[in-house]
Amino acid sequence: MNQQNHRVKIPCNHSLRVVELKYAKDFQVRSITGQSHKCDGCGEDSGFGYYCSSCEYGAHEECIDFPGIINLPCHSRHPLEKVSSEDINYKDGRCHFCREELGDEMYHCSLCNFSIDLYCSIDQPPRTIYQPKSHNHTFTLVARKVSFTCNACGMVGDRNPYVCFECDFMLHRDCVNLPRVININRHEHRISRTFRLSRNYWECGVCRKKVDWTFGAFSCLCCRNYVVHSKCATREDVWDGEELEDKPEIEEIERSYIWINMNEIIHFSHEHNLLRCDDNPVDYEKRLLCNACIHPINSSSFYKCMQCEFFLHEVCAMLPRMKRNILHNHKLSLLVDDKADKPYKCTYCLHFFDGFRYSCVSPYCENSKLLLDLDCSTIREPFHHELHPHPLFRTSREHKTCGACGKDSEYVLSCTVCEFALGMECATLPRKVKHRCDDHDLSLHHGAGHSNGQLWCDICEGKTDPSVWFYGCDECGVTLHIKCVIGDMYNFKPKREYLGGELVPNIGMSRPFCIVCEKRCMFPFFLKGTSESDSTIVYACSMECADTYKWRLEVKLGNVHTYTRQRKGPSRETLTKLLLSETRSFMVWMYQRILPLLHIFFYLGLFFFFRFIFSFRIPLYFFISYSVMFFIFFVLAFILALLKLV
Repeated sequence: MNQQNHRVKIPCNHSLRVVELKYAKDFQVRSITGQSHKCDGCGEDSGFGYYCSSCEYGAHEECIDFPGIINLPCHSRHPLEKVSSEDINYKDGRCHFCREELGDEMYHCSLCNFSIDLYCSIDQPPRTIYQPKSHNHTFTLVARKVSFTCNACGMVGDRNPYVCFECDFMLHRDCVNLPRVININRHEHRISRTFRLSRNYWECGVCRKKVDWTFGAFSCLCCRNYVVHSKCATREDVWDGEELEDKPEIEEIERSYIWINMNEIIHFSHEHNLLRCDDNPVDYEKRLLCNACIHPINSSSFYKCMQCEFFLHEVCAMLPRMKRNILHNHKLSLLVDDKADKPYKCTYCLHFFDGFRYSCVSPYCENSKLLLDLDCSTIREPFHHELHPHPLFRTSREHKTCGACGKDSEYVLSCTVCEFALGMECATLPRKVKHRCDDHDLSLHHGAGHSNGQLWCDICEGKTDPSVWFYGCDECGVTLHIKCVIGDMYNFKPKREYLGGELVPNIGMSRPFCIVCEKRCMFPFFLKGTSESDSTIVYACSMECADTYKWRLEVKLGNVHTYTRQRKGPSRETLTKLLLSETRSFMVWMYQRILPLLHIFFYLGLFFFFRFIFSFRIPLYFFISYSVMFFIFFVLAFILALLKLV
């Protein structure tokens, strides 16, 4: 703030709003065009302040000269005195009206122990409210602590209700101004506010809890059984904040394609016509990848370009240009522009991806870089998964522990029957995949049936936690870590360049070393780049490693740090640790294979021992040689067991 500022008085009795002064003049029309208002006290237009659109008055809170004593119509018995928080003994430290925590200065009535903050002294709640569109009578403020149940939302309040004395209606202050008609991201139609439902059992379409029919809610006129709590419908993650009353309901849906005939379309993402085909090859090595979702085309019908390598799933070709999604409150727009050498990252599932994506185009969105991959954009309620018996819903914004991976997740789908929650990172995993380690399809599994034994991943040769999901083969009994099977480059096209490197399948006889983490590349794909300093080949095992300063420095800026001197592999310390780790993994693998043989040798030894003792038909040298062999196997098993416990 300017040090030469002076305090200014509020010149009017109008209601003031807290706005960003830079966009103060655009606040009423909900547009952002850069029309600012300079503070009448300090002359600056930065930060937030109080603004009156009628008088074009605006000032920061610290630039306003608040009077020492005020009289409130809603507290007309005594005046309120401006005091400091250190000078009084108030009850709960919160404003009587807005229930926000009181600041250093406030207005206080010592006789009634009544306190309000500075903002509520400016934006005072009106004594009466008359809204003929929502109610025929006038609501009157009762400014006192009184327990009541709001007729609009069904929630209990403890103070300051607005009352209609003719209808015996009581509302929260916030519920008086509830919107009449809105669109939410959980339903395809508009929903309208009503003060009472018909007598029936109703379930909220957002939180999936019971809705009391005697109180107000939002309902759909098209779907007679769809009802939402008033508080759930106006949540920030559900409603976009736009009132649709008196606005036409007809909305043109912009399709992403135009029909030429029954088997040919024009898609807005491609310059050539696309032909419908049903001759998809089933060979894994010759599989086709959809340019929209970058997933293999396993369905019987798809669209392809006859002039270039461009393919689309039938579902992906029919995606709308604009849509709503349960993960975001604003409308989403389909983007297809291809940025070379730039991978995207989904905001909700955190997967790296390439191809089509949805983005929020609202100027009021808090996250201007929000992106959804097609897996997250197609999530709908109820969500069904083969590994959970109940449907899942996006009921709340709470962080929960994902039941698939055991990690804390911000965006989850919850079960209303049990306490199971599924994070978006696991909800969008492919149900079936192909991997070169097995000839059959690998499907997602959970370890409920393997809790008594240990599971091992055949790719990294490490333990598989039975409490989390993994990929497995039902015919071969193979168990594999999810990350080992798909990595984080599953949603990318091979032989394309990303972050300065070419995406290459990991199908060689040996696994190269990652220049970033200095470990072997064990995932299905890796990035192969050329250093600009000495033209040597460098590798990145994952997009997580490639999206680092070290990789960008290696392939973009050249060799300027000491670590790039070791061009042919990792450091000596890392190589030693890696050698010990792989030796241990090999010995553990040998232990698993030798243990059944030890059992056989043990029982055969007992058999030969008793035959030698009682019948003396077995030569002594055979028994001695067998005993030595059994002793060697026993020592080897003992050593392997010790290595396994290290």
